[in-house]
Amino acid sequence: MSKFLKISSQELLALLTPIILIIPNIALNFTEHLSVLSAITNIILPLGVYLFLTTYFRKIGITVWCLLPIMIYCGFQIVLLYLYGCSIIGVDMFLNVVTSNATEIAELLGNLIIAIGSLIIVYIPALVYASICISKKRILSNTFMSKWNKVGIVTTITGAILLSASYALTPDFSITNDIFPVNVSKNLVLAFKRHSQSDNYPKTSKNFTYNAKSTHNDSIPEIYVVVIGETSRAEDWQLLGYNRETNPELSKANNLTAMPKAFTQSATTHKSVPMLLSPLTANDFDSIANRKSVITAFKEAGFYTSFFSNQKRNHSYTEFFSEEADTTIYLPDFSAKQPYDEELIALLEKQIGNKSHNKQLIVLHTYGSHFNYAERYPASHSFFKPDSKTDANKKDRQQLVNAYDNTIRYIDYYLKQAIDTLNNTGVSAALLYSSDHGEDIYDDERGRFLHASPVPTYFQLHVPMIVWISDKFTELFPTKVSTLAANKNKVVSSTVSIYNTLIDLAGINTYYYDEEGSLASNKFTSPKLLFLSDRNEPVTIDSTTINIIDYNNLIAKIKE
Repeated sequence: MSKFLKISSQELLALLTPIILIIPNIALNFTEHLSVLSAITNIILPLGVYLFLTTYFRKIGITVWCLLPIMIYCGFQIVLLYLYGCSIIGVDMFLNVVTSNATEIAELLGNLIIAIGSLIIVYIPALVYASICISKKRILSNTFMSKWNKVGIVTTITGAILLSASYALTPDFSITNDIFPVNVSKNLVLAFKRHSQSDNYPKTSKNFTYNAKSTHNDSIPEIYVVVIGETSRAEDWQLLGYNRETNPELSKANNLTAMPKAFTQSATTHKSVPMLLSPLTANDFDSIANRKSVITAFKEAGFYTSFFSNQKRNHSYTEFFSEEADTTIYLPDFSAKQPYDEELIALLEKQIGNKSHNKQLIVLHTYGSHFNYAERYPASHSFFKPDSKTDANKKDRQQLVNAYDNTIRYIDYYLKQAIDTLNNTGVSAALLYSSDHGEDIYDDERGRFLHASPVPTYFQLHVPMIVWISDKFTELFPTKVSTLAANKNKVVSSTVSIYNTLIDLAGINTYYYDEEGSLASNKFTSPKLLFLSDRNEPVTIDSTTINIIDYNNLIAKIKE
């Protein structure tokens, strides 16, 4: 010990840097399902490599700064574990950084003081002292380097032996899945590939066609409205059994069908919204590069199409889909601050008032219940109190829930406005609503918060889904309406059924229609519940793929 204490400060930096870099590996050994052998490998191999690197080069300051990408990985990973309690940094996490707007990121980071503060305490001092070493030209001694680099080599070789043993003795083990930061590096590469794929989307989808034709009478006016919610979970909807009055308006609406057992196939916006608006599902999501949205199907069938969004443009597939419409408007393009969702209703009213279009499809993409909840509705819609702006902290859960429930009441308010607007036209019309995904709000002992975790929870997957039908539509297509009501209590995949039900209701004939996915079809079949994995693989939802708490919640809901 005395000899250790006599080493110089720059040499101490060389030994402590591998230790702070291995912190995520230690944490992941407790949060992930690794075998004992894999867990040991996840510590020894990276530790050996880090120690070898920090003691091989004399200019330790430069070495530490060269390890900055690994530190960023580590910091990102610690924040993710703070939020979700498990999982490595996924492909979707990287893509979320690209597709989320600056306001969303600022709101989130501003409410993660504890996690970010911890990162500053752990990693910033090392970088600061590395800078001092560079400026004062401090280097490692030859004696220190010779001794500790040998330790690094031996540790690395030991890790390599353990790695081979893990491959030989542990089923499904892979260095690109189980060893941090190799697994995260692979996900980063995949994220770059997907981002590049989306950049090429206009070219790869250029020749796609639905060959869609309308089977309804051309002279009869029709209006179909799709409202895409954001971060709204079914657990907080009064219509779906919640014990708070969060849907006072929709609860009184006529001709409205709510699906209590609807589940999304993705808890990430950049995947779930494209599935809601197209025939894509978890089984074939990677074909998105060659597909267009339901908007194109309606255009081919003779409909005038509009896309009104309260989200910011983010160069995602959703934005590409929106540009297919005859009219595309993004509210944030015209406002310095985030508008409220009810402003979309004014656009809806104006568009419907345009009598030059006999048949219309209108898509409204809302900002919904996205965190920070208290900023998603006007002060006049503050019903559950206290609901003041709070940090993302479990001790503030009741205020968070109050604010969140106020967002649901606000959704209730403007959805009823949309329904009334359609109803007043007297034409054949339908409105379909579903949220892209749900949300965790510190619901159980795990302390989970927000959404988009690589392994989704029940609260992220269970989403509200409703269909409203006008009197005129009921008069023209009574069988569709009665079938819709008959299917309401069945298990539904929102990301399958929104598209297919919309195509069915509008009477559009296209190859890209699955009658087993339409709630208005007597051939509707409850699907096997899936979620789209971080690496775009369809994963069956069962007790081996999600947490047992979430699985039990799901089974209980299905059996109701």
